[in-house]
Amino acid sequence: MQAQIDEIISSPRQYFTRPDDVLREDDLTNEEKRRILESWKLDESRLADSTSENMSGGEESHLREISKSLLQLKAMDKTPDVVRRPAPRPRKGIGLGTGVGAAIGLAAGLVLLVAYPGLAAFPILIETIAIGALAGGLSAALRSIARA
Repeated sequence: MQAQIDEIISSPRQYFTRPDDVLREDDLTNEEKRRILESWKLDESRLADSTSENMSGGEESHLREISKSLLQLKAMDKTPDVVRRPAPRPRKGIGLGTGVGAAIGLAAGLVLLVAYPGLAAFPILIETIAIGALAGGLSAALRSIARA
């Protein structure tokens, strides 16, 4: 197989009509495609030099198409063949339930402090926030279990 690849690389015009045909060849690796196109580009550059010196054989130049194909191949190399990660889900669930519960607990604690001014503020707020967070988290967990 390697001998055939080397033969294709040495004379790509015998195997391909157009440079983009190389890209469509599934039996070749991207590295082999690159080597074929680079070889073809070198041949076309020599042909262009000969033409400028009035020594051409009348062949059509594919230099521009080869350059485009090489750019496409380079872009294909940069595209990973891995499965894309799904977009992040909106915040919901236990974390959100805990946060909302904590906020409600804080509000309840502030209401208690206003209603009973003689209570110690810090312990009341800590306890109501903790109870609210616990209740919100449990509520969200139960909702997610019920949905499953």
